[in-house]
Amino acid sequence: MAHVNFKTDNVTHEVENGTPLIDFCDEVDVSLSFGCTEGTCGVCEVTVLEGRDNISRITEEEKDYLLPEDLDDGMRLGCQVKIRKGDVTLSWKKVKTK
Repeated sequence: MAHVNFKTDNVTHEVENGTPLIDFCDEVDVSLSFGCTEGTCGVCEVTVLEGRDNISRITEEEKDYLLPEDLDDGMRLGCQVKIRKGDVTLSWKKVKTK
């Protein structure tokens, strides 16, 4: 089991290894938004603050969408991320709503 710390919302959730991030975000009621869910819109951009080795490898969709320097800084597309093992800490920019 792994723990995902959603730093932006101060929420931690335990998941099984191999679980896609998108599969449990609604359950834990975090403010991370998803759009297309295919890695082409960028709505779900997250920054991996800790645990980069504990998530899936960067996908071709992420390489096409994100800049190399963003990837180097830990930015990922949440819809493409799977929690592989161990703990992960994520942050993102909250979408402002009226």
